[in-house]
Amino acid sequence: MTFVATFIALALGGIINSAWLAYQHYKKKPLICPFDHDCGVVTESRWSAVLGVRNEALGILFYVFMFGAAIAATALPPLAGTISLLLVLSASGGTIYSAFLVCVQFFIIRDYCFYCLISALLTALLLINSFFIF
Repeated sequence: MTFVATFIALALGGIINSAWLAYQHYKKKPLICPFDHDCGVVTESRWSAVLGVRNEALGILFYVFMFGAAIAATALPPLAGTISLLLVLSASGGTIYSAFLVCVQFFIIRDYCFYCLISALLTALLLINSFFIF
């Protein structure tokens, strides 16, 4: 049960982080990076959207799905095994995409977004946690 609670907390953290990025973008507010980098270079780059959907929106959808699936796994014990497998697969896909975006930040854009790195870390922690749930 501890790993489910941790998983839910990580997903909630991801929702908050992604929602903050989305809010800042749509309100046209500059992101303040705590490490003296320009987060806007990353969040407004050509890599900031997939097929016209911003990464922040994808992040919100991903984390809400992970949050809901973790709740469903505890609320529906007969489906817990299937849902847990779905969590592992989803977290794996999210981690691969996050790793790709981190590589883009460091090797192509040559700058990074603190909040994007937090999201990548949360996604990787969700993946590790999902193995313990499964």
